[in-house]
Amino acid sequence: MNWPEVALKSVADIQRSGVSPEEIASGTDYLGLEHIASGGEILSRQRVDAGELASTKFSFGPSHLLYGKLRPYLGKIALPDFEGVCSTDILPVFPGPDLDRRYLAYFLRQPQMIEHANKLATGANLPRLSPKALAEFPIPLPPLEEQKRIAGILDQAAELCRLRTRALNKLNTLGQAIFHEMFGDPADNPKGFPRKKLLEIVKIIGGSQPAKKHFLYEDGPGRVRFVQTRDFRTDAYKTYVPEDLAKRPFSEDDVIIGRYGPPVFQIFRGLAGTYNVALMKAQPIGEITKDFVFYLLQEPKLHGYVVANSERTAGQSGVNLDLLEDYPVYAPPVELQADFSKRLTEVDTVTRNARRQSLKAQTLFASLQHRAFRGEL
Repeated sequence: MNWPEVALKSVADIQRSGVSPEEIASGTDYLGLEHIASGGEILSRQRVDAGELASTKFSFGPSHLLYGKLRPYLGKIALPDFEGVCSTDILPVFPGPDLDRRYLAYFLRQPQMIEHANKLATGANLPRLSPKALAEFPIPLPPLEEQKRIAGILDQAAELCRLRTRALNKLNTLGQAIFHEMFGDPADNPKGFPRKKLLEIVKIIGGSQPAKKHFLYEDGPGRVRFVQTRDFRTDAYKTYVPEDLAKRPFSEDDVIIGRYGPPVFQIFRGLAGTYNVALMKAQPIGEITKDFVFYLLQEPKLHGYVVANSERTAGQSGVNLDLLEDYPVYAPPVELQADFSKRLTEVDTVTRNARRQSLKAQTLFASLQHRAFRGEL
């Protein structure tokens, strides 16, 4: 279907109505880019007092679309249902009478439009899309009722994606909930398991690396990162360790600790490769399983204790290994740990199915989105 294509500026206003700090009343809602997720979900809002904000902001209301112009590749394009003020890195767009706000949001959130915005952004370290460039974006303009129909279809598909994502997120927290149910807080030890110190049941391997002269570099030298991983990529450079020098390999079921941050003390699995000073392997000792160690290290009190007492330098924090040595934990019977692993396997089966369903929902949404603005729905 051949719809007319118009510049955004002909059907919407980019309203940069500045509000000075002294004009912002107590109780006003404030949105910064940190309050908006990629994809446009408003995660939270900040209720501010008079004089709390130090610089001029833009005002917006429930009829605006909010377009994050800083790092436009993040796709922070939101539809607020309240009034407030926002960072000047967010552009309030007011659709005219011939443009539906939800239709516009779905159009601008398309991957090709995000890429288009990114190409037009200027600034090497902090790329920004100018209001002038946004105003020139070409918008296909079907009749208003057709825009609303398209937005309604995409609303339903997007809601299906959200439901699938929420279900997956809940499943991803189930392992820790089962751990807490079966074993209890390690600091309190409510089930009376034999008391141990953390490094009596876990050996920390890593924290050093071969001399740089032993590394081979491709694309020039750079910082040495973990290499040959299955899920992660190196940054702008590539670094490889000869196989005979990769003395600290890890497998997919190993428990890995991210030593430096922020965020510090990341616990993860599912990689296969080698690791360096930034990564450490938590190796169980005796009748302790890797599943138990993985969830033990993520228990809120232990995790919070390590993060709160981490070594801090100018740009990052690092895990102080001395903190782990005497931290009080427990050693449940190996049979109970085996039952825990069995329950995790059952959860993993359900999670894999939920992940497939979530991917199907996302694929459906992408297909509908692609067809919608070609007039094929």
